[in-house]
Parts: sequence; structure tokens; C-alpha cells
Amino acid sequence: MHVKIETLSLNDTDQSVLGAPTNSIDPTDKQVCDDVVLLWRQEPSSEDLDIKKLHAKIKQRNSSWSLSEKKLKTVLTNHSLYAIDDHELFTYFDQVVSTETPMLDRKAFQKIEVRSNEKGKALYSKCLIKQGELIFQETEPLAYIPPLEKLALAQTGKSCSLCGNSLTQSSHFTIMHGLDCAACNAIWCSKQCKRVDAIHAYLKHPMSKNKIVNAKNWLKFEKFCQDNVWNAAYSVGIIFARILLDALDNDVTRQQFESLAQVSQRIRIKASDSTNVGGTFDASSGSNISDAEALWEAGYELFCQAFPQAEKDSRMDLERFLLYVGKFNINQVSGQIYNIYAHLNHSCEPNVRFELDPKMGIKVFARKNIVPGEELLTTYINPLHGVNLRRRELRVNWGFSCYCARCKKELDQKKLEKTPSAPPVSPTDAVFTNSRRRKSSMK
Repeated sequence: MHVKIETLSLNDTDQSVLGAPTNSIDPTDKQVCDDVVLLWRQEPSSEDLDIKKLHAKIKQRNSSWSLSEKKLKTVLTNHSLYAIDDHELFTYFDQVVSTETPMLDRKAFQKIEVRSNEKGKALYSKCLIKQGELIFQETEPLAYIPPLEKLALAQTGKSCSLCGNSLTQSSHFTIMHGLDCAACNAIWCSKQCKRVDAIHAYLKHPMSKNKIVNAKNWLKFEKFCQDNVWNAAYSVGIIFARILLDALDNDVTRQQFESLAQVSQRIRIKASDSTNVGGTFDASSGSNISDAEALWEAGYELFCQAFPQAEKDSRMDLERFLLYVGKFNINQVSGQIYNIYAHLNHSCEPNVRFELDPKMGIKVFARKNIVPGEELLTTYINPLHGVNLRRRELRVNWGFSCYCARCKKELDQKKLEKTPSAPPVSPTDAVFTNSRRRKSSMK
């Protein structure tokens, strides 16, 4: 009979506690930042942890990582995710510039006026505006931008080629009302959408004889943006096509677009806190920025192929293209740019709200009574988010650290919560203390 003898270690201590695991991984800066931002999203309260406790959390989530507390602090500091003083974090608000916007719809300015302040252009009330009152309306954006996520459905005639609404009408109804395109599968949900979609023929039809757009190459650019979920570049393409068409008449679209607040995407990306699609940076567009330079260069090359005039225009180089991408990102609301609404500055407790309708444009209402001379303020982010996430989203995507009244109040509250309170006095100590006081008063 053979007996198998197995030697067991009497030391059952986890070796990873004593030192780095045998198969330890040295994480990259990208991996560290991505996981920290992901943790903050999953557990918002963890953003208030000091570096020591945060390090313990990250090590717990990634037991195979060889990550010291010092390296974590260095990585987060270098990527503007950690700073003892809030002013040490990277911002770019001082690099955002704008000019006066021409040819605005004067009908919208019955209750408001444009002024300049320390934040740049701003809108102010000219009269008392009551809560719930319509302040102004813009019926059309700078250029109608069809939703990129509905592009595949639009190409097969299952959604409106302009607004992206699902189509429910019969083929007979579509043909009888002239809502289909004679040269491709595009269908519109209404005559208004078909009328407004003026650049469709220039962009989508390879046989189009215009010299403004190479329609065959536009489809390649469009597909590239679709594959990379790059809404901003796609939108810039739509706006640029509108600019080229309008230049034949009055060039107003170019002048209005150029006047908007602008900053290069190359500068904005320096503030990015995560390369994940789910990160804070450009969360509204869903762009993956893990290899931004390659994405920019490939997109710009296809852009120039789609617009032969762009390649001939010495101003439309890669840097100008990135300036347009950044301009769109900081001015868009739900994927569209509205010239007057773009004048509104931010507050985490805004005094206006907006409603969007693909057919009616944007309507801006008062959330509370607004007195004459008061600045109109909207919110760029979800106001239901906690103060840390709100301020990080604003710093990353719009380049400034928010110090609005609400942020100051919530930050002060957090400081109070962190301040250690005096230990509670026991009943015995209280009696002894009061007894001493009485004796002192009797002397």
C-alpha cells in the first residue's frame, strides 16, 4: 500500500500582504485613472476619501496590481484628479474666446439682452420675468444635425432622415405625399423635415454634380464617425456643409459659427479624466479618446476628401478642424447648436430651464422669478449629481471650476463633516464639571 504524503505550509498568511504577489501587474496611468473614475461613479462618496483610504480601495479592487500609495498620488496629481488645493487642478476657461454673434433673431430679444461679464458673453433680463414664463424661443438650430445613432435606420428608410423619429406611415402615404427621396432610400416623417433637410442631396448622392461636396467621400467620412461614435466630428461636417452652401448667398452661418465660444479639442483633452467611453470627458458624445491623435488625423483626412474646398482653404488645417470640434462640444445642447441659447452661462442651481422639440426648436422658461438686470443661467450638467461629480464634469468638459452658490454651500458642508468634533461628555463628567463651576462661583 502506497501512502501519498503532502507537505503543507503551517504559515497560512496571505503572501500578498507581506509583499507584491508573484504575478503582480504594474498598471499604466490610464488603467489607474480609469479605475479611480469608475470607482467614483459607482460609489460617489469615495471621491471624498483621502489618498490613503482611496489607495486601500483601489488595491482591494485590483489585488494583482503593484501600486504604491505614492504612485497613486503621483498619477492622480499628474492627471488633475487629485490636488490639495482646488486651484491646482488643470482648467482652460481662460483659453475660451468668443465674439459678438451677428444676425440674431431680434424677436427673441423682447425680454433679454446680451452683455459681457467676467465669463464672456451672457444673457440678462430686461424686465421682470415670472416663474414658468416663456423667455425666448429659437425655432431653428444653426444647422440641423441628424442623430448619428439613428443613421443606420435612416439609411434603410426606418427613421426620418432628418429628425430620426421612427417611421410608422405606409409606403403609399409616403409616396403620395412626396416624403421619399428619388435618388436613395431616405424618407422624411413630414414635409417640414424634408424641406429643412436642404443639404441631403449634396451630402448623400454620389451622382450629385455640385463642386461643394464629394458625396462618395462624405459617405466614407460619415461611416468613420459612425464606427468611432464621434458625434462632434460628424456634426462639424454637417455644419461645414451648411456653411459652404450659405456662402453662395450671405455667409451668415459661417459668421455665426465662428462667433461662438471656442477652444481646441487638443486643449480640452488635457483635462480628460478617463479614456473610457463611460468617463467624464465628453460623456454626451461617447467618444473613445484612447488614441486621440490617430483618430483626429484619420478623421481630418476623410473630412478633406469629402470637402475638396476645405483642402484648398489654408485656414482649414488639422488645428482648425480640432478648433471646430472643440467649439461644437462646448456649445451643443442635445446634439444641436442654438445661437442665442449658447450665450447662457452655467449655474448648478439655474434660474431657467429649456424644452426641446425637433419641430419647434428650443424654448427657454423661467424656473423662478427673474428680476430686471439679473443674469439668466442654465445648467450644463445633471444638477442631481453630487457636488464633486458636477464640478469635475464642468472642469473637464467646459474648463472651469464651479464656485456657484450651491457648490460653495455643499463644499462648506463637506468640510464641516470632515472636521472632527469634540468627544461627548459623559453624565458623570458633566456633574463633576458643574460641581466645580458651582464651587468656583461660591468663592
